Amino acid sequence: MNALFWLDLRVRVRERRLWGMPLFFLMMPLLIVLLAMATALKGQERVNPGEVGMLVAMCAIFCQAGLLMILSPLAAAQRISQEREQRTYAALVNSPLGPGAIARGKLLGAWAFTMWLGVLTLPFVLVATLWGGLATWVTLACFGLNLLAGLALSSLALGMSGLFGRSLSAYLASGALLFLWGLALPMIGGLSLGLLESGGEPTLGQVRAVLGATILHHPMAPQIWMTMRGSGVAVTFMDCGAWVPIFGVGVWLALMGVGFWLAVRGLRREVY
Repeated sequence: MNALFWLDLRVRVRERRLWGMPLFFLMMPLLIVLLAMATALKGQERVNPGEVGMLVAMCAIFCQAGLLMILSPLAAAQRISQEREQRTYAALVNSPLGPGAIARGKLLGAWAFTMWLGVLTLPFVLVATLWGGLATWVTLACFGLNLLAGLALSSLALGMSGLFGRSLSAYLASGALLFLWGLALPMIGGLSLGLLESGGEPTLGQVRAVLGATILHHPMAPQIWMTMRGSGVAVTFMDCGAWVPIFGVGVWLALMGVGFWLAVRGLRREVY
């Protein structure tokens, strides 16, 4: 196992104040899920367990997705640039580990931290499964997709950390990427579809091209498709079928490779 990965875990476990974060992030999904259950149960003489379970499962899944989307880049954005600022960079790159092993250890350390926080939402998903509404495989698949999206965002942020020499610059660049990917591109896609519809009836190819360029690779798009199909919705994302999660995961893996390459390139640039 990578030595940097275990070093990072030991450092974080010994940080006592860090243990307050799980309590905070456990209370937020709990509050949201309780409010969702209260909304579903209010004013109903007869309760449909499936509807309550579906609502709770979706709240838990997308709370977890939002948590990982925000924390994943924050946890990885300073991993390499911080070594330069603390003047420990020379000792790191002169260790027996090569640039690839260093980047891999930093990436796994950041991702394991966010994955640990993401696991806190699993009890809510399991409770929702007992109520019914969404199949167990749907919730587990969404959980896996959330973790993979978090890993892709961590990799991109690590690449920014290797590209920039200061942690602040890496944080700003990672925030800009998250804004572009998570908010700006879906808005551009929605406006583009509106322009196409205003000029006449768009073809299916045009609609799918816009969706593929702006929306289908969003960090939450495959999860939305999975939960909508699991809840019985017949048409989702212009009924692109299973290509929605396949395309989204493919783009994530490509971006993950780009981020890792940038991190390794940043390590090689100053030493080799």
